[in-house]
Amino acid sequence: MPDPLVEERQSRNSEALECLLGGIVLPVPPASMVVKQSLKIDEIAIKGRSGKMKQPVGYEDAEISIELELCDREEGDAVVETARERLETIQKLFRSSKEALPQPLEIVSSLTEACGVRKVLIKELEVHDNELDFISATLRLTEFESVENQLTNQATEAEAKSDAVAKGEETIAGDAKLNEALGNPDDDYLIRQYDQGKADAMGKEYSGEKPGDDPEY
Repeated sequence: MPDPLVEERQSRNSEALECLLGGIVLPVPPASMVVKQSLKIDEIAIKGRSGKMKQPVGYEDAEISIELELCDREEGDAVVETARERLETIQKLFRSSKEALPQPLEIVSSLTEACGVRKVLIKELEVHDNELDFISATLRLTEFESVENQLTNQATEAEAKSDAVAKGEETIAGDAKLNEALGNPDDDYLIRQYDQGKADAMGKEYSGEKPGDDPEY
């Protein structure tokens, strides 16, 4: 049975769409963009209790996968941009030079807008030639949050963890008080079972020594 705390949602476009990444229009064919969203779950150890408690503390950054089919772009009978040139444009989005540091890019599409994703980093670019006259490429993106948002999220997660630990300790303390009020019910149960066994063996009601008090031993 899946963990009820784990929530994962995948959104997929069902028709051809336009997607702008860093101001570049990507040729996205049907059903080829997927946005994956999931909860962030932390396992928290509670003092005095075995195992760990699972606590939802926030959301993971959305992951986006885009499949591209790069062919020559034509206007009339003339080729204005070859598949290779289009690939080079995308390559520059991923890595403009050997010295360049990765930069967050704006992404605009109906699917990412619906999921609230507006800035991303390109994690991977996978390219391979196709037997036909075009190039296949896969872009894997991750949602980008500003430093300010990251700090806010970290503070929220820390507060959620602290609350979970406090509630766990309150539960343990409550269990201890309940057991004390009931007079250790587990031991009472064992005594009742022992007395019942004696009564069955003697053929009458028994209310004598407790386990370990039998004079024959």
